[in-house]
Amino acid sequence: MRNQQIQAAGGERSAALVGAGFALAFGLVVSVAQAQLMPVIGPQVRIDPGGGTEAANETTVSVSEANPLEIIAGWNDWRLSQGTEIINSGFSLSLDGGQTWSDFLIRPPAQYQSTVEGDPMTAFDPRTGTIWAGAISWDYPSNCLYVARKDPGDTEFQPAVAARLGGLDKCWMAAGPRPGLPDTTRLYVAYNEGVIWSDDMGDTWTYPHSLGGGIGYLPRVGPNGEVYVTYWDFGSGMMLKRSLNGGDSFTTHTVATRMDVWGTQDGSRFPGDFRVPSMLYLDVDQNTGTLYACYFDTTNIVGGNRNVDLYFTKSTDQGTTWTEPVIANGDADPPGDQFWCWIECDKDGRLHMVYFDSRHTVQNDNVEHGMFDAYYSYSVNGGETWHEFRLTPNSWDSYDDGLDRYNQFVGDYLGLSVADNRAYPVYLDTSAGDPDIFVNIVDVPVWGDTDGDDVVNTTDLLNVLADWGNCQVPGGCPTDINGDGVINTTDLLIVLAQWG
Repeated sequence: MRNQQIQAAGGERSAALVGAGFALAFGLVVSVAQAQLMPVIGPQVRIDPGGGTEAANETTVSVSEANPLEIIAGWNDWRLSQGTEIINSGFSLSLDGGQTWSDFLIRPPAQYQSTVEGDPMTAFDPRTGTIWAGAISWDYPSNCLYVARKDPGDTEFQPAVAARLGGLDKCWMAAGPRPGLPDTTRLYVAYNEGVIWSDDMGDTWTYPHSLGGGIGYLPRVGPNGEVYVTYWDFGSGMMLKRSLNGGDSFTTHTVATRMDVWGTQDGSRFPGDFRVPSMLYLDVDQNTGTLYACYFDTTNIVGGNRNVDLYFTKSTDQGTTWTEPVIANGDADPPGDQFWCWIECDKDGRLHMVYFDSRHTVQNDNVEHGMFDAYYSYSVNGGETWHEFRLTPNSWDSYDDGLDRYNQFVGDYLGLSVADNRAYPVYLDTSAGDPDIFVNIVDVPVWGDTDGDDVVNTTDLLNVLADWGNCQVPGGCPTDINGDGVINTTDLLIVLAQWG
């Protein structure tokens, strides 16, 4: 754009070259500065203390820009077991941006309650800040998919509503506007029977619209009400269903083709003795509509062990075509395995992931004691490069799953959500000898924000000019945006690049 302005003013070749050089330098300055401004990872906070030492796993979490202080997280919870396996859906609510949490169970209507309630899911409304939590109660022959709502400002959830009865499995939900109606909210739930939705904030629900065969149906809503649902087709296909009419009809698109296919109950490619179903995870940039997806696959075999990595791909044409998947994680030598990535795109287009990682212990596939860590990863350039952070102080053992079963079980997925320049990865950690659920508050810096109001504007420009050439604050000035010890043109360019 600056190059075009120079050409319009002079139209001469030399001016164009100067403009091109300025734009290149401008971009390099911003890229370097962004790479240096890394997130600050807060300590682990346990959010399921009411579960004691009973089993817990399979996490989910949601928070909204419309109400960023209110966060809901969930997991499979065994707290009522007392020597037998009684599974419920546990949730924890924070009303102060993650500083404190209160944990509890959300159960279906009384007539649908059972001893196996799980597959927790959460969602938020980006328009109103309403949040929902739900799960499935398995009471054959009619399972119950149930959803509870918490309105903004309330401190508790309303009683759960039975959204659907049937042979249900694996559900996720998402909310967003109906196509062409930005002041509306439609809440979607996708699961093995298809997708259902509610236009009255979860009180009543439609019949399912079938999406065909597959598992791990994850719905996302685009900025103009586009509906995207990713899933695994049980074969080599990592797939996408797309609807541009609010779910009335869908088209089918291939996101990626798996190089290695294993079944939903198979964990033989990993240390430990638990299943690792492979699913496809997605988010949408609400500014540009760009789709970002991640999944995990076998890259190669090293020392007789399969090396499983995270793969990242994106689409700029609403999922019609996708970039060639690339590995998005670092590793050790010999390599570990990375799996169960959950990806989120924040309001500024930055990408965030949480996943499990075995790189810190040299171990073979199928050993009884699989050692793992939780990792958080961050990208400021649309997934071109990633910066990784280890969340768990010590590796945890899959053997300590808290269950007396033939096989171990540590869940089927993880959760992460972002709002107000913070990310909240929620995950399992058994390093205390029993399975517990933790969150870290990840503070993500706003580039060029010198006064801490989360927006870059005239005030920040004036602050840089006021401190020009020197910094008198011990430990550094906030106007020294790139941290080189001096306030100069570099810092000014960053402010201009992030303006607004």
